[in-house]
Amino acid sequence: MPAKIYYDSDADLGVLRNKTVAIIGYGSQGHAHALNLRESGVNVVVGLRPGKSWAAAENDGHTVLTVAEASKAADIIMILVNDEYQSALYKESIEPYLAPGNALAFSHGFNIHFGQVLPPANVDVFMCAPKGPGHLVRRVYAEGK
Repeated sequence: MPAKIYYDSDADLGVLRNKTVAIIGYGSQGHAHALNLRESGVNVVVGLRPGKSWAAAENDGHTVLTVAEASKAADIIMILVNDEYQSALYKESIEPYLAPGNALAFSHGFNIHFGQVLPPANVDVFMCAPKGPGHLVRRVYAEGK
């Protein structure tokens, strides 16, 4: 069965009301997704390991938590760290805190496709793959598109 592709006109941000989205990572994609979602009225927390991105996310006005704390707090967990770190980070700081009905989101599917991340059956998985690097995703959103 071919994949169903959704567009802006298919989206209803109302389904995210009273939900928390954890953005895991604050690099190229993470910062763009976190800012765009927050400015769209979504409750966002940023999950990070201690380091330079922590201060950047705080300076942008985000609530910053450890990856485990953000995973515990979230209904939707969007994993936006580099592919080579996702599997270990998932097993250590995300998987133990997944609850039935949570969702995992990715901006690309290497770790799902190659079985490096194996979500439980009671968790939804989806991909939101932008058509560009994070700075472009952010700029286009800021321009109102």
